[in-house]
Amino acid sequence: MAHYSDLRRQNTESLLGKEILEITPTILGGSPTDPANKAVVTRQQHIEAARYWNKIISDLRKQQKR
Repeated sequence: MAHYSDLRRQNTESLLGKEILEITPTILGGSPTDPANKAVVTRQQHIEAARYWNKIISDLRKQQKR
């Protein structure tokens, strides 16, 4: 059930208009398969979370280049 497509198939109606978000991105050590690392959010919440994590990842990459 942890894969995105499985979650979508099993919860079609309850996920209409929603996104499945990985709470901690896999690039930062989050599990891609652990259901505890998934959250159902609105499209706007997903956009805000993506902006947040993209900033964190960008900052980490800049630190690594120093």
